[in-house]
Amino acid sequence: MNEEEQIEYKSVYTWIFSVNYLQQGLVTSIYSVIIPIYILLLIEERGLSITPSDIAYIASIITIPWAIKLFFGILTDKFGLKNYGRRRPWIFGSLLIATVMWILMPVFITPVNIIMIVMITGAIINIGVAFSDTALDGFIIDICPKNRLGRVQGFVWGLRSIGIIAGGPALAALVVFGHLSVQLIFIIQGILTLISAISILFVSEPKDYPEAKIKQHFKGLFNTKRDWITYIFAFFNNIIADVMVLFLSLFILLEMGLIKLKGRNLSLGVKTLDIYMFQANITLIIAIGIVIGSIAGGQIADKKTRKYATYAGCILTTVSLLLMLIPTHWTILLFFSAIIGLALGWRHSAYSAVIGQYAKNHPEMDSTYLSVANSFTNFGSTVGLLITGLVFEIFFSYTMLFIILAILSNLTIIPFLFMKKADYEHSLDKKEIIIDLK
Repeated sequence: MNEEEQIEYKSVYTWIFSVNYLQQGLVTSIYSVIIPIYILLLIEERGLSITPSDIAYIASIITIPWAIKLFFGILTDKFGLKNYGRRRPWIFGSLLIATVMWILMPVFITPVNIIMIVMITGAIINIGVAFSDTALDGFIIDICPKNRLGRVQGFVWGLRSIGIIAGGPALAALVVFGHLSVQLIFIIQGILTLISAISILFVSEPKDYPEAKIKQHFKGLFNTKRDWITYIFAFFNNIIADVMVLFLSLFILLEMGLIKLKGRNLSLGVKTLDIYMFQANITLIIAIGIVIGSIAGGQIADKKTRKYATYAGCILTTVSLLLMLIPTHWTILLFFSAIIGLALGWRHSAYSAVIGQYAKNHPEMDSTYLSVANSFTNFGSTVGLLITGLVFEIFFSYTMLFIILAILSNLTIIPFLFMKKADYEHSLDKKEIIIDLK
């Protein structure tokens, strides 16, 4: 038995991983809840304007690091530090870089350069967070028993979702009721990032891993039809996620009259800091759905079947998006947005269980395999943001956006139909496996 097999997976490790994923969620929350309103406020101070397409394009640039995770995976699989392992050093170091950027950001931001600074620092911060996320994904695969994998991944992603959505109200409350500046929020986030970096040092990591022969093993990640189908599945699975997190709350704020459209430009309907709380509370409702969906989807994927968990996620997504087409009061839209959150959480847990099982077929480079799959996932997310920008440029219509997103969300079913159950279902009996392999 090698050292990797001898590592005892302790329950506290799930909580430590969750702290790190929660921190990742807070980063997303700042960029989806705080920074859009912050940009609008400073832009209007200059008498300028910004469009929904501009916001989509800015977001696509900031998220580019997530689309190149495969390179981060190669580094975390191949290189490490003696006596420290190959995961923890990368997690700790990359989060230190992100910490520095958060603390320096307030020093440089002015109403004149805010868009440029947000894009530059945002890209660097996301490089650090994406790097640590890549190593975390591999770390979990390395030490988590496969019969707990779906639940662990579903739980930590649920905590990440709390950071993404529920972190918004907490941060907004600090601005509105705590009278803290947004710049101070950036510094606080830097401190939290440092804490999460330190916490990972308390997780035991194998010192001996299967040797990663980069050229040979990396080539092995791309030379089978099975893996390419999996990557296409990953690409389409997340194509709408970032769009919904960023633009759903803006849509409801428009319906509430708190944000207004002047031609194709966005403007604030109210000039007080209270709008931070309105946006944050909308996203909190979405968070409740995401957490419930993450837990439920992980349970179904582990204890029932990953196949039907995946199909159910697509059905929930389609229904929830079509509900947004119904002309109704904004209070009803809040309920619909919670269903969208449930769908997003459900489909990600099902996806994580499927991809995690596939990664175990590449033990020498499991982190790289995950990072390749997640690079396709994040590239899909970036493409989704670009499509959103184009939809607003051409149609300038949320109705068309929801219809197009509903169609895009189901494209993941096409590659999934070509994936064999024996590759992603961990609990198939021998008879089922023989039938599937035939």
